[in-house]
Amino acid sequence: MNSDATYSSLPWAVLLSAVIAFFAWRSWRAGDRWTALARAGWALVPWALWLVGLMRVLVRVGAAVGDWAGGFVFRPSSYIGLAVGAVAVLLVLLGSWRRPARADGAPRRGLRRERSDAPASAPAASRRAKAGKPAVADEDMDDIEAILRKHGIN
Repeated sequence: MNSDATYSSLPWAVLLSAVIAFFAWRSWRAGDRWTALARAGWALVPWALWLVGLMRVLVRVGAAVGDWAGGFVFRPSSYIGLAVGAVAVLLVLLGSWRRPARADGAPRRGLRRERSDAPASAPAASRRAKAGKPAVADEDMDDIEAILRKHGIN
């Protein structure tokens, strides 16, 4: 383990632990012993991360995110990239919403669905109408009702 890299993340562990310990102390002084106990446990987490070597990883990730954010804010091409991405999403959504019909005349499924007035399953609906039950255009319901009747549930 590189000692320079190990000790460079030590101040972060000390700082995080001290801030959390301060809030634990305030909870203790306020009389909330269980919250103080939990916060004292959280105050030990930065030390555990430092001893395992993960504090260095977290510091490096934080630095990388900070560098990216700084570059993003001050680079004009990033705003152009956002605009291009927004146009791309808009085009995809519009293209999905207004698709032309297929060659056989049936409409394609898109974001906007057309409702048909004709029932999806006319024979099942007519059987239900003859049996005195409401017409439901779902063949799966017939299967479910058959299973329920088989088990004596009506």
